[in-house]
Amino acid sequence: MKITAIVVAVLALIGFGVFVYLGGYEDYPIEIRENASMDLYGLTYRGTPQDEGLKQTFEQVEAQKEDGAILHTIYMVEPAGKLDTMKVFVGLDRLSAIPPSWETKTIDAKRFIVADLHYHKMVMPRPESVKKDIQEFAKENSLILTDVYIDKILGEEHIQVWAPLAKD
Repeated sequence: MKITAIVVAVLALIGFGVFVYLGGYEDYPIEIRENASMDLYGLTYRGTPQDEGLKQTFEQVEAQKEDGAILHTIYMVEPAGKLDTMKVFVGLDRLSAIPPSWETKTIDAKRFIVADLHYHKMVMPRPESVKKDIQEFAKENSLILTDVYIDKILGEEHIQVWAPLAKD
């Protein structure tokens, strides 16, 4: 019994150490940024998270990615589970030729609240946690959100969440 307790304790310490090493306890900055608007070009996926169509949507958009273009996602309906329906727009901020079946989304806002996350994917904060932090930041600063959250995917371990503010 003692050996089992010691093994469990050692494994827990190792797990905690890995979590800290990967940046699991680091805070991320949240700030206000000025921007005229954000134009995105891409496709909307409707279905379940485990459907092959989601992967295909990302692959279609990434196949059109040009140098300097950044992948963005806007989850309009987030799934609560694997079988729930979701709706997500997957797009790029730069595209020289827009394919005929693609949509254009313009986010017209002068200011955004931006959360800048640099984390290993194993310890990346949950989207609900980031949204809650952005909402608290907005409340503390008497700002009104539009309830749109745009994930700007800058790298595998670098994501920014942009939340447009309502016009003053």
